[in-house]
Amino acid sequence: MSSQKFNGIIQIPYSQAVSKIQTGDLLFCSGTSLISEFIKKASNSLMSHVAFLVRWHGRILVFESVESTGVRVIPLAQYVKGNRQTDEKYKGALYIARHKTLIDSSFDRRKLHYMIGKALDLLHQNYDQAELVRILTRIKLGIGRHKENEEYICSEFVDLCFKQIGVEFPRTKEGFIYPEHIAADPNVYPMFQMVPDLSGERVNATAKTINPYTHR
Repeated sequence: MSSQKFNGIIQIPYSQAVSKIQTGDLLFCSGTSLISEFIKKASNSLMSHVAFLVRWHGRILVFESVESTGVRVIPLAQYVKGNRQTDEKYKGALYIARHKTLIDSSFDRRKLHYMIGKALDLLHQNYDQAELVRILTRIKLGIGRHKENEEYICSEFVDLCFKQIGVEFPRTKEGFIYPEHIAADPNVYPMFQMVPDLSGERVNATAKTINPYTHR
């Protein structure tokens, strides 16, 4: 596994990062909560969560499956700036990556509608708590297998959506997939770490170091 390839990548303030994000980009999270730290430690990974991003009328939307609500869509700004009601920002590091398929100039980006459509069809499907337990049991004890159902952990949800455009991420021989499998995929290229906005001279100084990631 090699999500460590995200270590040391360039950091870009949120206000600059949003202009570089395209539909289909991946959002990886390295959380600091108890469950996030447990997932990272159990899977020997930098990452505890994965989602994918969609540009919509000047906004960046996060499509994800989370423990509290299952499959949902929220603004990326909520991760960085916090919820209006709770003012809680995401506690941890945020990374943006892009799959090789979406870098290829021959890729027909109209196919992304199939991926988004699948995500919308799955809205409010439950988060698969039992699958998370099976994964952690498999990692720690070496027992258990994946079971197909209509509930999804974050990595299952992203994998299913990407299958709609012909992309399938690696799994364990038991059928499990978790954020590390997607982050470590050699076809997934780290772009940058997204950080809160800076101010004044620090913004200008940071902007000079940025080498925007572009199509190849």
